[in-house]
Amino acid sequence: MNTYKLAAIIENLKASFDGKPWYGMPVMEKLDQIPWEIVNEETYGTKTIAVLVQHIINWRMFVIRKLEGDVEFNIVIDGENDWDQVTIATSEEWNSLKQQLQQTQATLIQKLSEETDDLLTLKVPGKAYVFGPILVSIAQHDIYHLGQIAMLNSMHQS
Repeated sequence: MNTYKLAAIIENLKASFDGKPWYGMPVMEKLDQIPWEIVNEETYGTKTIAVLVQHIINWRMFVIRKLEGDVEFNIVIDGENDWDQVTIATSEEWNSLKQQLQQTQATLIQKLSEETDDLLTLKVPGKAYVFGPILVSIAQHDIYHLGQIAMLNSMHQS
């Protein structure tokens, strides 16, 4: 059972999400520092911190649904299910959104831990590509948007 490549993907997901990534602060540590009162601010267009977090959740759910074999589920880039509007009205709602993100992490790690490297060459259900590139890119996608979130947060701190 060969799991070397998949194990590296899992470790990268763990480090970038709530571990000790090489670039600095992981996703959850950064989100936990952001006060809920600023997550709806439209400082840079309509991409608020809350919308960015929901977007990260949406793409993680895409991968989870595909790992479950769902042929029909889809996200259209800049369309359906991609940039859902989210408005946070309380600290509890902000915590709930972060908990949804944490649940996607737990589910993703659990599902990937049950697989072997063979998964990386399997076709994504309903798509013309294989799992390898999309699994590698989940952490990259999170980090990309974490940078946007950090910038929006710093704009509110100054």
